[in-house]
Amino acid sequence: MLQFNLSPMLDRRQFLFAATSVLGVSTLGDVSALEPDLLLRAGKQNLFRVRMDVEMKGNVNIPSNPLASRKPVLKLPIESKALFDYEERFHLANASDLQRPDARSNIRAAERYYHRAKADSTLNRNSHSVQLRDSVRDTIVRHDLLSDEIYGVEDFFERDELELLRVPISSMAIDQLLPAERVRVGSRYKPSAHSLTSVLNLTAIMASDIEAEVVSLSDDDVKIQLRGTVDGSVDGVPTAIRTVGKLTFDRKSACCTWLAIALQETREIGRAEPGFDVAATIKMLRQPLRSTIALPTAARKINLLDPVPASRLYVSLTSEKLGFSVLMDRRWRMMRDQPNAAMMRMVANDRSIGQCDIRPRSQLVDDPQGSLIAFESDVKTILGEQLVELVESDEQVTAAGIRVLRVVANGSAEGVPVRWILMHLSDDSGKRIVATFTMEASNIDAFGGSDMQLAGAIHFADPATSRGSEKTSADAASVHAAEDSSNQVADSISNANTVR
Repeated sequence: MLQFNLSPMLDRRQFLFAATSVLGVSTLGDVSALEPDLLLRAGKQNLFRVRMDVEMKGNVNIPSNPLASRKPVLKLPIESKALFDYEERFHLANASDLQRPDARSNIRAAERYYHRAKADSTLNRNSHSVQLRDSVRDTIVRHDLLSDEIYGVEDFFERDELELLRVPISSMAIDQLLPAERVRVGSRYKPSAHSLTSVLNLTAIMASDIEAEVVSLSDDDVKIQLRGTVDGSVDGVPTAIRTVGKLTFDRKSACCTWLAIALQETREIGRAEPGFDVAATIKMLRQPLRSTIALPTAARKINLLDPVPASRLYVSLTSEKLGFSVLMDRRWRMMRDQPNAAMMRMVANDRSIGQCDIRPRSQLVDDPQGSLIAFESDVKTILGEQLVELVESDEQVTAAGIRVLRVVANGSAEGVPVRWILMHLSDDSGKRIVATFTMEASNIDAFGGSDMQLAGAIHFADPATSRGSEKTSADAASVHAAEDSSNQVADSISNANTVR
């Protein structure tokens, strides 16, 4: 939902008072004479234009080594402003599909086109900006999973773009905040944990005391006030949310058209991301549309009975320092990027599966791309007494012309069985890197073919292009300005070669 777009903790009383004032939450009037009314939870409208503004301030909590301890050793102030403007068309479940025990709502997916998606943030006084490229504005969102899963129709997201789109509130789910029973002004009810999981884009909710209250009801609309706390998790990382907000239900279009909500979230440190304390204000406007603007006129066919194809869930990871980019499974993250070393980590549900350390390798005059026999010898020297056996070794050339030397080894580190996969990758221009994958033997199946995915999808940058872009790009200038803080964060969340 959030990566590093996060504000100082407010005293609970101050937070709720300020949020109530900003959102205009009113007290109830005496309207008990009105007859109870039933709100339609799902109207016929399935095409919307949505605008969402998100403002956040807070602190990022950095550990020294998240694989060894979740205790923060550093706090960095951060604030962010993000704007999203998109149209979305819902794909609804059929009657039999709704009987499934895992059915979250009648909305199972959406086509979404982002007219604009941008965030400007400041981490420890260093600025950074990210916005969607044109090639990934056209997207599909699956809403039948534990949390919304989004992927591009034509291209793959870069990591920054994917994190940008993980917003605190799901526009596909806000109608689930409506009451299921007849209500009148003053009626109180509790949204289900199932609904709140969807609305807040959480993976799970352990406890919630959020209560909703109908504060006004007319022929045109219904206004609802929300307040309370949630204890949940995102991809296995515990998070606590305190919230107050206000929702408007338009009775003519039978949908929620406005939401303003203040959140204070405290998320623990995860194995792939730092923790944070953040206060956020989200304002959302939803306008029903009669026809599409940028989406195709005819709805796309989406098979709602099958999971999202794995081939659509890659993410583009880039090492600016070593000069390469690669498409990888979304469980992989670039954790460190320094001139002489990059490190990626594979994490699923806050469990570390594997790690990949990547280093440049100098070119030898008499052996420009190296030999497999020489590489095997290097592997034995590198692993030393930890090595038990070489399982296999092979050599190949990818479709992109990358020569790959690959050695698989088994061994032990501190008494734990370990699998290493070392790969020497080179091209005819002299670019050479060594990638060392490390995982516990018990994680081999979960690791899958990540090594071959890297070999087949890696792309070396043109050095001349890279140097030119560094001189002319405003984004690159921001990155260099933030280099000290970035390296400090990267160093603090990395670990030794062995993944535990």
